[in-house]
Amino acid sequence: MATLFFSFGNAQACSTVMHYAQHISPKHMVEAAASFAVVPLASYVKDNCTISVKELGDLTSQFGKLKILTVVLEAPTYDESGTLIEPGEFYSYAVKRPDPGTIKMMMNYAKSGKTDEYIEAFIKNLIVGGDVEALKTNGLVYLGLASEVDNFLKPYGSFLDKA
Repeated sequence: MATLFFSFGNAQACSTVMHYAQHISPKHMVEAAASFAVVPLASYVKDNCTISVKELGDLTSQFGKLKILTVVLEAPTYDESGTLIEPGEFYSYAVKRPDPGTIKMMMNYAKSGKTDEYIEAFIKNLIVGGDVEALKTNGLVYLGLASEVDNFLKPYGSFLDKA
């Protein structure tokens, strides 16, 4: 739990929760953590998406269902009372669902160990909105996006069953 608070830059919350963890029951520790809870990172990023609502609507009309892939370089920082001090740095990307041809192309790159081509195919064929310039100029943004490519290409679930 302390890592969650530390990642938000709230040292006071972190030290208080750690104090409770060492000296008081788990129930009281959870209560202390809840009293310092700030907006979870995922909620903050969703509420402050860097792609406008209008642009997302236009992209959805054009491409159908989209996912928003967000790369967080710096988490937002809050003071002890939960007031936002720094908004952090993150980049959001609208990603469309791949068609079978794109999947086949990317699988070929993956099977032959062509990681760069695999990631570039993802960017070129599936990212339809967001700060594409940051992908070209910021290595950390590129790395963050590249680390999520495999997760994005997995379906929610699949299974085999007896016929």
